[in-house]
Amino acid sequence: MNFNFPYVILCLFSSFSLIKMEAQEIKYAEKEYIAEDGTIYWNKNLPVYLSISPYPDAQGHLLKSTNPEHSNPIYLDTEGPNFIRTRYAVDRNTKKIASPLVEVVMPIIADGSGPVSAISFLNTERHRSGGVQYFGPNLSISITSSDQLSGLEILNYSLDNSDLQSVISEISVSTEGEHTLTYYGVDRVGNKEEDRVSTFIVDLTPPSVTHNINGFADQNVIASTSKIYFTATDELSGLAQIYYRFDDEEFKPYNGNDVRFSYLDDGDHTLEYYAVDNVDNETGRFRYELYFDKTAPLTASDILGDRFVVDDKIYFSGRTKMKLTAVDNKIGVKEILYSIDQEDFKVYDQPFYLPSIPGEHRIRYYSVDRLSNQPSGSESYKHNISLVYLDLTGPRITHRIRGPFFEAAGVQYISPKTEIIVQGRDGESGLQYLTTSIDDAAAETVYDQPITISTSGQHEIEMFGYDNVNNRNLGKTTVFVDAAPPSIYENFSTAAVSTQDGLQVYPPYVNIFLAATDEIVGNDKIYYSINGSKERLYTRPIGNLRKGTDYTLSIRAIDMVGNESSKEVKFKTAQ
Repeated sequence: MNFNFPYVILCLFSSFSLIKMEAQEIKYAEKEYIAEDGTIYWNKNLPVYLSISPYPDAQGHLLKSTNPEHSNPIYLDTEGPNFIRTRYAVDRNTKKIASPLVEVVMPIIADGSGPVSAISFLNTERHRSGGVQYFGPNLSISITSSDQLSGLEILNYSLDNSDLQSVISEISVSTEGEHTLTYYGVDRVGNKEEDRVSTFIVDLTPPSVTHNINGFADQNVIASTSKIYFTATDELSGLAQIYYRFDDEEFKPYNGNDVRFSYLDDGDHTLEYYAVDNVDNETGRFRYELYFDKTAPLTASDILGDRFVVDDKIYFSGRTKMKLTAVDNKIGVKEILYSIDQEDFKVYDQPFYLPSIPGEHRIRYYSVDRLSNQPSGSESYKHNISLVYLDLTGPRITHRIRGPFFEAAGVQYISPKTEIIVQGRDGESGLQYLTTSIDDAAAETVYDQPITISTSGQHEIEMFGYDNVNNRNLGKTTVFVDAAPPSIYENFSTAAVSTQDGLQVYPPYVNIFLAATDEIVGNDKIYYSINGSKERLYTRPIGNLRKGTDYTLSIRAIDMVGNESSKEVKFKTAQ
């Protein structure tokens, strides 16, 4: 007997055409995918029609559900495996339920999620600033994508709104400027991930860098008082570092201060320098051939009076003048022009003070020869002097006392061992040095260690502080020096009863009273020791002596500032 077994047929209605949308948007058809092992992957958004037929190639009959509202078609509800199953398998020959009992399970993999793509930047330096990514030359971009179910079918990208292209290798970006990379993946059943967008800037241009001469200079002839400094800018990733060297020295990083070169010998020298930005774009080596002239400056900005240079600031005092001079080895100088704090340039005729306003000032100057030749080009050719700071006040002077010290009735008493420590602080040009004068001495003494005074009596100490532009400030204090130790006195409560071996002999019940006097600060403590015993503080008369004993009484007194004296008393006690 022949039996015809029904076949369940899945029917898919989908289109494989790609519809190109506006702004590069492409709609990918939802579809199914049959893997090589026969596994069916089904786009979760596609309808599913179930048919039954007794023949493999027949059209079959659509199955009807007990719930017509949710059939023809149905939709797969679970991401991943879904199953069409019978309760038990039936033996193909006997048509009876097979033993052992087993289900017939036909899986369909529902896939409703798109791939996940990622991007990597390779083969170049990167720098992030203000939320912006910068990359240097030779940038390559790797785009990878994966799909957990049906697998990746398409990986597309668009660089700077160009036509979509398939990712087949690393993407090379060799054009400077801002770029936008859009990319996405599509799996084998038509699920497309949301567009991923990465915006970045490629920087292929090295910084611009130049050297500047501040001081005496004429073309490439530089005087010993001149300064060299560098300025550099980078429009994209930003400046990382400037390097420089003289002649055959090793290159060293520029720290932003004036470059010192006074150690060079007179004669010809070569200054080389270059700059690097934050993604390793490097300028070429710039060379400046100069003649270092220590004896004959050609153009000058000179400072008359107090000055101090630290980092990128020059400090002036209120007594300081700026002097400008110029020497022309051809036609001669016609005039020098200068400007203070962005004022209009005016003709220089004599040294000038800065405005009497504490703080920073900026001076610019340049010269014109008799043929009206003058510096041309950018402002950097007009010998700028930046951050000139006018300092009008001297340091703050304080002192402290270290060692023996006693104060009474507003008078500071010290001993010759006491140290007076002088301190100074200046918040502008900084402390240069301290000096002192004791008891109106005409000459000031440079302070380099704590002050001690060995002569008894009252002394007035003047303390002077000089800042780095020679502004001076004064502090005073008065001390009274006690250089004399106390005088020690001993008193026996009874008279000696005899003399033996040159020593006074006292009855054993005698008491010994100790006292000390100091003419200035007064005595503080008295200590004593009997026959080499441990020293004790004297607080009451000494008694309880043994009969017929030789005694040596050692006495030590200390006044209120630590001066001390000692005395030894020898005597006997009677039997």
